[in-house]
Amino acid sequence: MTETTETVKGPVRGATDVLTKIDALEKASAAGQGRLDPVVLSEATQIVDRAGQRLRMSGELTVVALAGATGSGKSSLFNAMTGLDLAAIGTRRPTSSMPLACVWGEEPAGEVLNWLGIPRRHQVQHRSSLEDAQSEDLDGLILLDLPDHDSIEVEHRLIVDRLVELVDMLVWVVDPQKYADAALHDRYIKPYASHSGVMVFALNHVDKLTPDQRKSCLNDLERLLKTDGLKAPTVVATSAVSGDGLDEVRGLLVKRVSNKRSARERIAADVDRVADRMAKQCGTAKTPEIAEAEVTELVEALSDASGLPVVVDAVRRSYLQRAQAATGWPLTKWIGRFRPDPLRGLQLDEVSRQQGKALRKSATSEVASARISLPAATPVQRARMDSAVRTITDRAAAGLSRPWADSVRTQIRRREESLGDELDQAVARTDLGNTTNPGWWGAAKFVQWLLFLVALGGAAWLLAALVARIADAGDVPLPGAGGIAYAWIMLVGGAALGLGLAVLCRLAAVSGAARRARAAEQALRSELEKVADSHVVAPARAELDAYSTCRDALAIARG
Repeated sequence: MTETTETVKGPVRGATDVLTKIDALEKASAAGQGRLDPVVLSEATQIVDRAGQRLRMSGELTVVALAGATGSGKSSLFNAMTGLDLAAIGTRRPTSSMPLACVWGEEPAGEVLNWLGIPRRHQVQHRSSLEDAQSEDLDGLILLDLPDHDSIEVEHRLIVDRLVELVDMLVWVVDPQKYADAALHDRYIKPYASHSGVMVFALNHVDKLTPDQRKSCLNDLERLLKTDGLKAPTVVATSAVSGDGLDEVRGLLVKRVSNKRSARERIAADVDRVADRMAKQCGTAKTPEIAEAEVTELVEALSDASGLPVVVDAVRRSYLQRAQAATGWPLTKWIGRFRPDPLRGLQLDEVSRQQGKALRKSATSEVASARISLPAATPVQRARMDSAVRTITDRAAAGLSRPWADSVRTQIRRREESLGDELDQAVARTDLGNTTNPGWWGAAKFVQWLLFLVALGGAAWLLAALVARIADAGDVPLPGAGGIAYAWIMLVGGAALGLGLAVLCRLAAVSGAARRARAAEQALRSELEKVADSHVVAPARAELDAYSTCRDALAIARG
């Protein structure tokens, strides 16, 4: 390898606009809340906030930091590149605990420096005595000299950690003896491997090496960086003493300053890094689909467990019983009054009355509370219901990464615990239609009583004639037609027509009861479909929608 390596490259990823990437990361982070690692989500939120702050600031400024270990010579390199004598500004920087900032050009840098947390006394305006053309080419550059990242002072390391996340470009200054230091590679290089495009590595003090040693160290450093995950690291051999590599480093900075893209490329690299971590947890599997057949089976299982067939049969029998009471022959229908209403046995008649009042008052069929007496689900019915829930849960979680699969199961399990009570409430709040009676019942009832009175009148007439004959009080006239007394026509005709009408009404009631039962079944099934949706299907689909949103947004953020 030669001492001159590639210049700093642009983003390794695609050309997705950085604002689009930030929006996508924010969207993915919101979708992943409560599912993915909260530490990673917190980091994503911080990056979004930090990116918003940086992009609101001047895009004409490029922040570059010189970072390195104790003895790496970064301050000497900073001194040589800026033409400053740190000893001469000791009153501004009494210790090395705070970074020093040198600003090129007239672009106001106060806002950026305040955001970086650089005190005013540590800010220097560049006044180079060199008459080189490149001095003007660096207008807009903010060059930072950071504290030692391996300092024994915790405060120094915290400052480095903070600024490493904020600057637009990093120049890591390493020396031939410590460039393989594990602390540097494990803490700063490996975690930021995706930032290869905004990092430069300056192997300093090369004036102390022979040509062969220099080449060996450069090759070994590049090898280590590639092992850390950097695809095309930019490595430069430098020396503040001999001036080796300074023009090359300055050229890299000139290019960075001139294209005005460093801030956006750094932000894009930050987004890529955290998006990669989120994507490893989220996965890229195709979103599972819940089949309608599985939903139908769940509704059937809930219908069975909720006692829907029992309620529907009670509605049918209640309709027949009430129809008999309203339209039957007066002398026989009273027998039915000794039979309890089937809905009353389930305590659904009171619920229906509450619903009727609610409908009259507010046009709603909701009842605040209701107590019903349906038979408890059998073990077989519960097993079928549990199996249907488990089938949908497994289908929704199939192929998903562990965090999303666990989230699907958790959301459904949380609602499944109240499923039994919700089934009772679903039945209780269903309008079974037994609060209203068909209009023909009233007409039939009127005709029945009219026929009954006619028959009763004929019986009274005949009884009066019989009593008069027994008492020798004279014959009561019994006129008639065709040799048959009108009294007998009234008695027999009224009774026969009444019984005949009762039979016809019974046949009509059977048909009406079937229709009422079907309507009740549809209403009950509709409520149970809502329960199935709210307690199983909707939570599963909500998780799948969140997964799709997170996965697709991460694909954009990583683009």
